Amino acid sequence: MDVLIVEDARDQLHLLSAIVRKLGHKVHQAMDGLEALSILEAEPEIRIVVSDWMMPNMDGIALCESIRNGRFDRYIYFILLTGQTDHDALVRGLSVGADDFLHKPVDYKELEVRLKGGGRVVALEQSLEQKNMELSQALLTVEKDLESAASTQEALLAQPAVINGVGFEWHFQPSKILGGDMFGYHAVDDEHVMFYQLDVAGHGIPSALFSFALNNLLMDADGRTSMLREELSKPPWYRVLAPHEVVAKLNQRFQASADSMLYFTMIYGVVHTPSGRVTMTHAGHPATFWVRPQTGDIQMLADSGVPVGMMPNMSWETREIQLKPGDRLFMYSDGMTECESPGEEQFGEPRLQELLHESRELPMTEMIEQVWKELCAWRGQSSFDDDMTCLVLEYQGGK
Repeated sequence: MDVLIVEDARDQLHLLSAIVRKLGHKVHQAMDGLEALSILEAEPEIRIVVSDWMMPNMDGIALCESIRNGRFDRYIYFILLTGQTDHDALVRGLSVGADDFLHKPVDYKELEVRLKGGGRVVALEQSLEQKNMELSQALLTVEKDLESAASTQEALLAQPAVINGVGFEWHFQPSKILGGDMFGYHAVDDEHVMFYQLDVAGHGIPSALFSFALNNLLMDADGRTSMLREELSKPPWYRVLAPHEVVAKLNQRFQASADSMLYFTMIYGVVHTPSGRVTMTHAGHPATFWVRPQTGDIQMLADSGVPVGMMPNMSWETREIQLKPGDRLFMYSDGMTECESPGEEQFGEPRLQELLHESRELPMTEMIEQVWKELCAWRGQSSFDDDMTCLVLEYQGGK
């Protein structure tokens, strides 16, 4: 093992060095603390320092403090040589980080024992460093995998679009790398466009993976496998299921276990594009705001049932509303209204409703930007404790 001897008395320096070499260690020498620091920086293999207390330029106490202030990326075992035997000297040495003491004149058998003890500590520290390095590498791998999963989640999100005269815009910000919120929309057939938003209980990887699975089911537009249509034996050969039927099918398929508790809240709806008629079901999800720019009215659609997957054999209701061109539906996860200010006050539905009223005539993208600007100002920062999602639908006139 590499050992640094720091002693300003040349005869003592050479004598200690000879003894330590005889014990099988590689010896480095310094005459004071400043020289010792330079050697420690140049020789990373040095793991034990045996230093005199009283020295010019930088004494042993100052040297120990400099080593312990974090300037080295390895643990250095520090043995302090001193002629002082009083209790206060011992306390002072330990307080600055000395590991052990040797009293002058040095007993060389005692020095051998102290070095063996230091070697054991250094070996343990090296083992810990190796394990920490392995853990850091494993953590880096996990972080890269999470970033890849986050990219996959982002890729699953439908792009802002106009589908058969129905426009969609959104904002999605997970509280962590991955989020449990999900949403989507697509044409079920030439006259029907579906949309949904859901929020899986919890945060992180389990919730995100579950939301992936739900998205795959709900975005399946193939009539033979889709959960959104029922095949018939005669023309028109299929029936678009009502929202409450789709939610009931999801509830039947997914039941939370005591271990996972991965139930979810959701909104599921269908727009009949030629007429603007919307049928929708809320399952434990926050109310939808129906924004009517022509009249200035903001109506809350809050007929919320229980979350999906929480209990078997549940039923939900389907609400029907009639949209006019320019009308919007603003859907959001509870992270928005439960967003807390630095004073722990929630943003709340009334503030959101007022904000939507003020921005009702803006384009959808600018409306969402305005909402997010106010939420960040309310929060006092751009990061949040919960996933933050909103989905905006605008009926532009059926095609």
